[in-house]
Amino acid sequence: MTDVNRPLRRLLSLAGSILLGMLAVLVAASPAAAHRTGVSGTAVCQPDGTYEITWQVNNGSWENRYAKITKLVARPQTPIAGIKVGNAISADTDGNGPKGVRTGVQRVPGTTTSATLTVSATWFERNGDRTGISSTDSGRAAGLKGTCRKTPQCVDMAQATYTHTFDGAKGRATVELAGDLPLCQDQKQEFLLVSYFAPSAKPSWPQYAHDHDIAVIDAKHRKVELKIDVPKCYTQVDLVWGGKSELITPMVEKGKRYGDKKLGSKGKPGNRSAGPLGAYNGGAAPCAQPKATFAPACDGSVTVHLSGGRYPVTFRVTATGVNRAVNVPAGKSVELPMPAGAGQIVVAEQGKEIARYLWSRPSTCGLPTMSTESTCTELKVTITHPGQGMPPIEAVATYGTQEKKVTASDGGSQTIVFASGRERAVNVQFPGYDYKLTGEYEDPGTCEKLATTGSMTARISLIGILMISVGAALIIFVRRRRTSADEL
Repeated sequence: MTDVNRPLRRLLSLAGSILLGMLAVLVAASPAAAHRTGVSGTAVCQPDGTYEITWQVNNGSWENRYAKITKLVARPQTPIAGIKVGNAISADTDGNGPKGVRTGVQRVPGTTTSATLTVSATWFERNGDRTGISSTDSGRAAGLKGTCRKTPQCVDMAQATYTHTFDGAKGRATVELAGDLPLCQDQKQEFLLVSYFAPSAKPSWPQYAHDHDIAVIDAKHRKVELKIDVPKCYTQVDLVWGGKSELITPMVEKGKRYGDKKLGSKGKPGNRSAGPLGAYNGGAAPCAQPKATFAPACDGSVTVHLSGGRYPVTFRVTATGVNRAVNVPAGKSVELPMPAGAGQIVVAEQGKEIARYLWSRPSTCGLPTMSTESTCTELKVTITHPGQGMPPIEAVATYGTQEKKVTASDGGSQTIVFASGRERAVNVQFPGYDYKLTGEYEDPGTCEKLATTGSMTARISLIGILMISVGAALIIFVRRRRTSADEL
C-alpha cells in the first residue's frame, strides 16, 4: 500500500509546487501590469495650416495609486501645453481632464506625418510613499498625413467670383460674392448699372446715358442691389464690371463698348459672375422729346425756347407774319425771339402741334399809376406810364357825365382836366388790361361861394318885395277902414 501511493504523493507534491510558483508569478506580475501609463494622441488640421495633437496620459488605475511624470520625450520637439515633468496622474480628477487622465495639446507643422510621446513615470501610494516601481510608455498620434494647409479666411479680389440677377426693363440688378468667405480687408469690387436713351429698340447709335448706379462689394458687404431709372422711350441697359471710370457716354458708332465687361459674358471679366447676360434693349417710343416754352416781355415781345431732348429735332414756328423752320441739335436748345404783336404763336414738330401761346402781361411788369389834383373849378387826373419797355397804354377817364381819353408811353405822363362839379369819384380804365383805378374830387375848402351868394341875394330881394307888398296891402286896408268910419 505504501509502495503504491508513493508515486502519487510525489506527483501531488510536484503539482503543488508548480501551483505555488504560478501564484507567486501572478502576485509579482500584478503591479507590473497595472503601473504602465497609457499614452495616446489624436491630430486635427487647423485653419492656420498646423496640426493640433491632443495627447492623453493615464495612470492605469492601479488600486488608487498615482503616478508622477519623471521624463517626457516628444517627437517633434515642440512644447506640449498641459503635460510636463512633475505632473501627478492620480486616480481622481486633477482638473486637467477626466479621472486618472492628464491631457496636453501640441502644435506641429502641417507637413508632419508622425509624432510620438514617451512618458516615464514613478508610482506612489495614496499616502505619498514611493512604491519603487517605475515605467516608460510611448504613444503615436493618429491622423497625421502631412497634408494640412492653411485655410483661407478671405478671398482675394483677383480670384473672387460672383452671382447676379438682372432685370433691364425695370432697371434692377443684384450682385453677390460667391462662396462663404468675404473679400480680403481693404479690397473692393465695383459694379455699374447704367441706362441709355437710344434711337431704337435694337442696338443703335448714338446713345446717351440717362441714369446710373454704382455698388461696391468689400469685406463688409457680400451682396449689393443696384437701381436706376429707365427712360420711357427706346433704351439700352447694361450691368458692367467696374465703377464710374467704366461709364461710356455718349456711346457712338465705332466707339467704345462694354463687351465682355458685361456680367454674364462668355469672356473675362464678365464670366466671373454667374447669371443672365447684363444687357437689355427695348422701349416703345422715340426718345426725341420736342418741347417749347415761352417767355413774354413787358414790351409785348415773346422769346420761344425750343429743345429737342437727346436727338436732333426740327420745329415749325408760325405767328402773324412768321413761318420758320428751326433746327435744334441733340442735347441743345434754341431761343427764337418774336416781335410784339405777333399774335398767336404755334409750335409744331413733324406736323404735330406741341404748344401755342398768346402774349399776356407778365406779373413782373409794372402797371400805370394815377394821381389827382382838385381846384375850385377843375379836377386834374394824371396818368403815368410804367416804362420797362411796355407798349403805349390808353387810359379812359370818366367823371360824372364827362369822359376823356389819353395815351401814355415810355414812362411818361398825360393829364386830363375836368370841370369840377357835384360828383366826387373819377374812374380810369385801361382797354386791354384787367385793371382799373379810382380817384376822388376833394373840395379845397378855400373857394368863394359865388354861386351860393347870388342865390341868397335873389332870396333877400324876393323877401323885400314880399315885405313891400305886405306893407302896401296893409296901407290900403287901413285907408279903407278909415273911409268907412268917416262915412258912418
